[in-house]
Amino acid sequence: MKRSISAALAALTVSTALCGTAFAGDKGNVPVTLETNSSNQVIRAYGMIGSARNSADTKQIISCFISAAANSLHAGCEAQNAAGNNTMCMSTNANIVAAVQSVGPDSYIDFTRDSSGNCTGLYVANGSPTAVKQP
Repeated sequence: MKRSISAALAALTVSTALCGTAFAGDKGNVPVTLETNSSNQVIRAYGMIGSARNSADTKQIISCFISAAANSLHAGCEAQNAAGNNTMCMSTNANIVAAVQSVGPDSYIDFTRDSSGNCTGLYVANGSPTAVKQP
């Protein structure tokens, strides 16, 4: 009996050494970040909704929104980093509107804007690596 327990422990030790440690999936944490051009104008903002919500500061925000008018849809995104610097963009472009419609409660959002405040691009990611909001 003692021999079979010792053999089982030895096999488990060898198996653990060969296989390594198991992890429970990739998890990301991307705080709200604003990028500026040489004129110090914000041209890009990105971050995870969950990371902003879970941050220790009370400043971070990243979100997108959509509104309907008589014959058109307007979409936009906004971001504010931990320092309180913020930016926003708006668009009626059908591709931007469609991308905004894919934003979920725990999305990663990455948007670009021009100097007039028009959204020029939007990337949205929804998946298991994105941070989930905590209460």
